Amino acid sequence: MTNTTAAVEVYLAAKAQADEANGILSLAKDDVITIVGGYGFLAGETADLDVAVQSRKTINEKALLALGLTQEQIDSCKVEGAAYSVVRIKAKKVAKAA
Repeated sequence: MTNTTAAVEVYLAAKAQADEANGILSLAKDDVITIVGGYGFLAGETADLDVAVQSRKTINEKALLALGLTQEQIDSCKVEGAAYSVVRIKAKKVAKAA
């Protein structure tokens, strides 16, 4: 096997593992969001989770192009994005054995 082929195989194996881990992470995130009812705080043994809901503002570019592009018209094209949950993890310090 050439170095190039080996590199491709290593990459594909790592990607498969990452995809599997991301799937498990997504399911765990959904569980956490369900447990806290959309947002809140969960304390764990090794980490705490803070779950929040956020949204982003976006611009509808088609509407922007169709307008004369005054500041008032640009502002009227701004729409509230869909809300999404954000899970933040804060690891706890582990007491060192004496």
